Amino acid sequence: MAKPKRRPPTKSNQQARESQLERLATRFLEEYRAKRLETAVPLAREITEHFPKDSFGWKALGTALMEAGSPQAAVAPLEQALKLQPENLEALTNLGKTLQQLGRYEEAEARLNRALKEDPDDYQANMHLAGIHQRYGRHDQALKYYDRSLENLPDAVLAKMRKASLLVEKRDYSQALSVLEPLAEENPKSLGVINNLANLYGTMGRFDDAENLYRKIIELKANAWLAFSNYYFTAHYNPRHTAKDLLSIGEQWQWRYAPAKRPSRPITEKTSARSLRIGLISAGLKTHPVGQMILGALENLPPGQFQLYAYSDSLVNDATARRLNSLMHRWHEVPHISHGDLAQMVRDDSIDILIDMTGHTSGSRLPVIAKEPAPLIVKWVGGLFNTTGVDAVDYLLSDTVETPDGVDDGYIEKLIRLPDDYICYTPPRYLNDEPGLLPVLSNGHLTLGCFNNPAKINEVLLDQWAQLMHALPNSRLLLKGGQYTDVDYCERLHVLMEKQGINRGRVLLEGPAPHKELVANYRRVDIALDPWPYSGGLTTCEALYMGVPVVTLPGPTFAGRHSASHLVNAGMPELVVNSWEEYRERVIELASDLNSLSTIRSHLRDILLKSPVCDAPRFAKHFTIAMRAIWQRYCEGKAPAALSVDKQGLACFKGEGQTATVEYARQVKKANEGFNWQLPGKVIVIDNSAKLIREPGFDALRRLNAFGTVAFDPASRVQNLAQFESSEDVQVFPHTVLGDGEPATLYACLDAKYSSTLEPLPPEQQYGTNPQGAKVLTKLPVNTIALDSIEGLESLDWLILDDLSDANAILGHGEKALKDTLAIQVRIAFQPTHQRQPNLAEIQHWMARHGFRFYRLNDPQHLSHLPESVPAEKRQATELQSADAVFLPNHERQAQLTDNQRTKLAFLLHSVYGIKDMAYELLAVVDEEKAKNYLSEERLTAFQSEPEPEPEPNVKLLASDTDKPESSESKETAEFPLPDAPHMSSAERKLFKKSLKKSKQYFEFGSGGSTVWVVKEGLIVKGVESDANWVNALKGKLGEQCQVEAVDIGPTKEWGFPLSMDAAEKFPAYSQAIYQHDQPFDLILVDGRFRVACTMAAIQHILEHSNEPQKARIFIHDFWNRPHYHLVLQFLESVEKAESAGLFKVSKNVNKEEVAAVWEQYAKQPQ
Repeated sequence: MAKPKRRPPTKSNQQARESQLERLATRFLEEYRAKRLETAVPLAREITEHFPKDSFGWKALGTALMEAGSPQAAVAPLEQALKLQPENLEALTNLGKTLQQLGRYEEAEARLNRALKEDPDDYQANMHLAGIHQRYGRHDQALKYYDRSLENLPDAVLAKMRKASLLVEKRDYSQALSVLEPLAEENPKSLGVINNLANLYGTMGRFDDAENLYRKIIELKANAWLAFSNYYFTAHYNPRHTAKDLLSIGEQWQWRYAPAKRPSRPITEKTSARSLRIGLISAGLKTHPVGQMILGALENLPPGQFQLYAYSDSLVNDATARRLNSLMHRWHEVPHISHGDLAQMVRDDSIDILIDMTGHTSGSRLPVIAKEPAPLIVKWVGGLFNTTGVDAVDYLLSDTVETPDGVDDGYIEKLIRLPDDYICYTPPRYLNDEPGLLPVLSNGHLTLGCFNNPAKINEVLLDQWAQLMHALPNSRLLLKGGQYTDVDYCERLHVLMEKQGINRGRVLLEGPAPHKELVANYRRVDIALDPWPYSGGLTTCEALYMGVPVVTLPGPTFAGRHSASHLVNAGMPELVVNSWEEYRERVIELASDLNSLSTIRSHLRDILLKSPVCDAPRFAKHFTIAMRAIWQRYCEGKAPAALSVDKQGLACFKGEGQTATVEYARQVKKANEGFNWQLPGKVIVIDNSAKLIREPGFDALRRLNAFGTVAFDPASRVQNLAQFESSEDVQVFPHTVLGDGEPATLYACLDAKYSSTLEPLPPEQQYGTNPQGAKVLTKLPVNTIALDSIEGLESLDWLILDDLSDANAILGHGEKALKDTLAIQVRIAFQPTHQRQPNLAEIQHWMARHGFRFYRLNDPQHLSHLPESVPAEKRQATELQSADAVFLPNHERQAQLTDNQRTKLAFLLHSVYGIKDMAYELLAVVDEEKAKNYLSEERLTAFQSEPEPEPEPNVKLLASDTDKPESSESKETAEFPLPDAPHMSSAERKLFKKSLKKSKQYFEFGSGGSTVWVVKEGLIVKGVESDANWVNALKGKLGEQCQVEAVDIGPTKEWGFPLSMDAAEKFPAYSQAIYQHDQPFDLILVDGRFRVACTMAAIQHILEHSNEPQKARIFIHDFWNRPHYHLVLQFLESVEKAESAGLFKVSKNVNKEEVAAVWEQYAKQPQ
């Protein structure tokens, strides 16, 4: 870190101050460079106190905090350094690194890009930007930045090591070896380099080489748990190891790496008949073997029995991830979270049963498991290849094939044997290719295939396959996988087969393919060969799904019996053999009767889908029984014991003569609970011109997992089409548009927003902000599709038309497709920019003739006639330029809608447009009780302290401030019935009331039921609210004791949340409202908007006005369940907690400048 630059002296006292700054900076740098951060941090604080306007102190403090493991505390000082010196490269880079550590990747990327603008060769900025691109799978961009790092520092070991890891991800194994092998020779004590080289050797099938390197690391480093896990996992691929060998390795993890003294486990509510919180730790909650093996089961869990909490070590948001996310009570993305913090997060979430789904494989979280952060811990799919060897794991979820009788002694865990398969396979919806005919019929030769990880292919296996191929003359062997892109790897395999007499022309080696394409390649395979000793899992299910039988010889451990379990439970036990001789015999039997093989191919998918392997409701039932049984045993104070669940669902623990009577959560519907949309299917959307999917809030809509979108993009304006590849919920058709089915012309304009299939008006007839943008650059042919000609469109619920297409032609050729449509949205240009643009009168006429009624205008855009010199916030815009006209079924059609259609329409109106009155009316027809629950869920029956608002899709289709009812003050007051208690759980209310009994001077951020309670206690309520109408209602009912004041933060929606960021300059006044009071407060409630800023303001107020700051208390509601608030803990000490609520006091020796810096950072963030 560089010293601060000295300024030219002008006065003697200035010279003295600069000398003092230099002395302090020198002392700081000495401590910092010596890694004595415990003394460097206080020195940096001292510099900021003496020189608050010098950026060096803030940069030093932020950097030291970051490297001391306090990245959250580091953000504010680094932001302050940049405020004082915006171009400071070191502060920019360190802030980027800090944000990366916090998982705020987009912000980190922005800061690092700014740093590289200052200095494109900065090593640190290039390295960290490469890491972010690599995490998101943007390999080519990541490689570019690693190479830039190495151009600046050619001998940087870390850069070379990370570049090699990227090359492995890109499956460029020879290149990765060319980096790692010389790097390991040059740096024989660099354990990270050796570990990565060992991983690569394992991937390339050089198992002995890999194991030797792993053992070297284990001997050299005391806490080499990761290298040990890699060693244990890789050993299962090595055919020379026996089951006994592998167990002896696995058992070492506990005594080598687990805490010497076992941690005490948290105790959650020991009640068997309640909903259980189940935590899932995994890096595979996406389209991945884990995601595909658990999705169907979790989707079919009985309601009310479990609350699922995901701790996802992946940032991928693909179709499977979104389906899983929709099932979770809470979804945490945790790649940036340390093991210790993640263990604490699990404890804070009060998880009852924690399920590990990574084990010893990539993304391992075994140190979290070893901290025992839940009452019960279970191992399930995901790195499940043997015992974990970790005493903290109580149970291992298995079945009778994976773990037959007699193997229990080979497991540290107690085995749960389910009656069928230990997983439930859910084929992705996009796997729609048919198996096709037997390839041998057209090829004239038999094709054997294996699409497993090539690391599972070894010399023993190749020798057996070669013998099989000799017995099947002219047969071919098709292998697909990542390693087959590497020339040296392929040459090694060909040479091995040639030694066995199989020429290379018979062995087809192909690289990887996108998942849909990979599975479709089974159309080229007649019979699939399972590897040994580590068998296939997902690949076996996919082969069966494509009609291809799989022959397997079980290996010595759990890893070797995956295929056996799937085949037995799919009703094909004859394909599970006991010897290599029988393996060859079974394949030859299948190959010698092509008629039988053809019959198998045509029926195998149906057999699989109807078997227990894919019976999600059946699996979910047995899974539920198992989880509730082990929880009930825990509640009874009994130690874990092996559990068997039979096919009738009866559970029996080992050593107990009778079956267990399993208790389930009692379903009690409370007055303010019980609402669930329960959609009958996805809302099918056709989005012309891809308007919807280009909106910034579209990702939020997708996360609802409720929409299926078909988008036409004539001007190819959708960026990053690859994100929708293999998507189950979005299809984009570029260079295509709705119309009459005839070829059309795309007018490509200077400003892309004018590009259209309608001809733009000449610039002199344009009255918008950029008339020259309508100039036509070129004309391009474009395809149009008539709505009525679209095949396979089972329903069309919502049609979106823009104002740059021929809406009349689209509607005229879509009468059949639109006869049951629930909503049509048409953009109307009230100030035309193109010829034949939609006209409201024409559109409304068509709608009226086809059973639709005009409902409302949405997202109006106005033109201002004031000059640019008028500030934006004061520039009135009154001339309506365009708006979305929304049409719904007319009253006659609406009365004839089915209940499913009413529910879909209600959901659409609620989630997209924010329309609640019509949503309620539709629900009331379907189910009056459900409609009442909807009102309660939306807090429309009484005003209470609000919950954190759900993230809303920030698209222009959403409700605007015109949705608020117009009424007089007296009418508003009459319509606002007061709640009789805060909107908290009973435990949280108890803590709040206990705190209130000790209070004499009270202030609250956010008012409601808490205000009522405080007044009942006889106290005066000082406070702040963002909804003036609500404040008037409170004062009208509670009288002079209610001294809450409203602060204008611009237009608001429910719970006083700002409608937009347009009035952001007003936001700081909300948290600053407490400064209107000079009196000290002994209890401050934070339960409104701007919670971080309000907490900082509360701390500052206590420090400035209280004679005894340690006696003041801050009560924060919805705190522990929202990690983004936890940064305030650097300034607070927890006094008491109750579920999501926390009672705090100000920590000793709090630095006021740091508090002020955090306040400034969050003053405009409404959450």
